Amino acid sequence: MSEPRQSLAQTVEELIKITTSMSTERDLNRLLNMVVTSARTLTHSEGGRVYILDNTKRNLYLEVCQNERVGGEQECLPSVPLAIGDRHNTANICIHSAYTGKLIKVNDVYRYSGFDFSDLYEYDRTCHYRTKSLLTVPLRNHEEVTIGVLQLLNPHDPDTGKPVAFADDLDTLVMAFASQAAVALDNMQLVERNRHLIEVLDHTNQILEMENKRLLGQIEERSRFTNIVGEAESMRKVFALLKKVLNTDATVLLRGETGTGKELIAQAVHFNSNRRQQEFVAQNCAALPETLLESELFGYVKGAFSGANSDKTGLIELADGGTLFLDEIGDMPVGLQAKLLRVLQEKEVRPLGSTQIRKVDIRVVAATHCDLQEKIRAGEFREDLYYRLCVFPIELPPLRERREDLPALLQHFISDFSQRYDKDIIGISPGALDHLLHYDYPGNIRELRNVIERAVLMCESGASILPEHLATEIAEAVVPASDEAFQNTDNGNLRDAVAHFEAELIERKLETLNWNQTQTARELNISRRTLIDKMQRHHIQRPGRRADA
Repeated sequence: MSEPRQSLAQTVEELIKITTSMSTERDLNRLLNMVVTSARTLTHSEGGRVYILDNTKRNLYLEVCQNERVGGEQECLPSVPLAIGDRHNTANICIHSAYTGKLIKVNDVYRYSGFDFSDLYEYDRTCHYRTKSLLTVPLRNHEEVTIGVLQLLNPHDPDTGKPVAFADDLDTLVMAFASQAAVALDNMQLVERNRHLIEVLDHTNQILEMENKRLLGQIEERSRFTNIVGEAESMRKVFALLKKVLNTDATVLLRGETGTGKELIAQAVHFNSNRRQQEFVAQNCAALPETLLESELFGYVKGAFSGANSDKTGLIELADGGTLFLDEIGDMPVGLQAKLLRVLQEKEVRPLGSTQIRKVDIRVVAATHCDLQEKIRAGEFREDLYYRLCVFPIELPPLRERREDLPALLQHFISDFSQRYDKDIIGISPGALDHLLHYDYPGNIRELRNVIERAVLMCESGASILPEHLATEIAEAVVPASDEAFQNTDNGNLRDAVAHFEAELIERKLETLNWNQTQTARELNISRRTLIDKMQRHHIQRPGRRADA
């Protein structure tokens, strides 16, 4: 009697070792091969297989197939569907075992007619093998949910090697082993899912972090240039250039037509730089004759000329540590240009009538509406000064080239002047808005600002700006016939009128680009999803097609 007890003790000891090894394995394929190998060892089986329930919970697919008598490439059995049509596929022994949770033994497969063994017969034929005895046991996790099926075949006597049937006294042992294997497999899958989720989470966090940085950059850009209204692509390029030069001492040359906001940009350069705590000093070089401009810039000492009754500090010295903005630099007299060049080269200034040279630390921002190279050819501007000034040129676009900013600029100026003059201006009538949106503004933003200031003054409080409140040249401007939609709008609310303009702009751009939504979104500097939302909101659709096509 001691011999069977010793054999049982050895079996239990072996089972404990196996389950311990399975619980620490972290590679899925090695774990499943360990399960099959250990089950075959416990039952002295020639072969074994593990089927795993796939992610769709619709099929059992063969993950591991072992057979000591079939060498080389094994013909894998196909995955087994859990259902055929609307019925459970219980004609298959694996599916039946999975659904019932029971161990199933078949001692003679070819004489048993209770299950459909077509796939098994095909396997035997392909591999030149003969399956006789079959044991199928479900792998159920701690929640009693089947996650796979273990199948063993053709046991043999370990002493004689002869085929035998699966012994009934192994059922409990096999079920216990299957339970431990299922727990190990379930833990492995849980670890795998957690690892995948961590990877997804890390990837998502990286994307969110990048998006957060991008949005923070946009917020920082907006906060930096809060006084500058501009969402057009041309203005975004200006902002991008500004960010690169802000905290440097490089001389900036702003070029653009009159009224494009060059002084506003110069202020943005100063007040967003590391010189913001010091002075921003501005001088229009075209506003004074040469002698007065020289004394303003360089200063003078008492007695330097008739009327110099005391020392005067020049603007260049006042800007020491800060920024000197020279507007309309192209109109600076040639005689002063050489002196300014020395200031830029040597960083020093000598007041009129003084023998003392004073060092200055200034950052120069210059602006011009002129073609300086044309002035150089005409002998009106020094070429060496031009190259000193044109270290970092920035072109400011005229208003006619950034019409998409007009609605925001109109809203900004109306709000500003309504508050200044204590008036409640409701908005702009569609007719007035139509003229404002199609005028070319040769005076650019300065002209637009003056136009809206006049209109607010002309308009009654509690009313909307009408065409008669606009300057004559704007009120009489020709409006394209294709824009009659604005004139036919009865609502004088600015928001609604701007919505009409937005719809018109989007539809025109779509027509221009042959209704290519991706390219249109890129041209309008919005996302494709935003474009589709706006198309649906404004009921914009391609003739003969749905808007979301």
